[in-house]
Amino acid sequence: MERENTIRNVLFDLDETVYPKDTGLMDLVSRRITEYMSERMGIDPETVSELRLEYYESYGTTGRGLFLHHDFDVEEYFSFVHDLPVEEFLKPNSRLDQMLEELQARKVIFTNATTEHAQRVLRALGIDRHFSRVIDIRDLEYLPKPDLRAYRKVLEILSAQPEECILVEDRLRNLKPGKDLGMITVLIGSQAAGDGADFVLQDVTEVGKVLERIQSDPDQSQRVA
Repeated sequence: MERENTIRNVLFDLDETVYPKDTGLMDLVSRRITEYMSERMGIDPETVSELRLEYYESYGTTGRGLFLHHDFDVEEYFSFVHDLPVEEFLKPNSRLDQMLEELQARKVIFTNATTEHAQRVLRALGIDRHFSRVIDIRDLEYLPKPDLRAYRKVLEILSAQPEECILVEDRLRNLKPGKDLGMITVLIGSQAAGDGADFVLQDVTEVGKVLERIQSDPDQSQRVA
């Protein structure tokens, strides 16, 4: 079916989407979450892993589970887990910088992290100038992806229709709600497509080609690259 709307917004996830998974940065974030739960919150270390898995599967993030089931300082939590030397893990990416420069749409970060963390990551990659807005966990009222309400909140903030948006993510589960709303969805770094992904790309620097294909043939939005 031909799309009636022009693509006006490209929504990029942050961690392990605008940079590769193998940098190790999110491994450090994961360790910091575990440390916070055991050292700051006093949760038995033997149950931390079990709780984290339960919260991730139920709510999308560990932080959401802690927010709902524990008495804790959410701002202290994010400050602790994101207190990281991102510059040691990430370097400027000239190919990504060029693609974003040529991408003819509003570019937005849509993340379950904080704006402070997002800005550090974007600066380390040398691409912060391209993004008109970071929509973070606070903007989402602490409702993380893949909660459908988070996606609706993004559309509200941007005054956008879902058909005007491309959603770029490294996790299939975070693409499906966007797809259900009517966004074009792009999965990064996967070897295979899945329910919820219109396009599958090995590298985020290829996102510009997706927009070119859609602009040249609107029906391309229903095909996997």
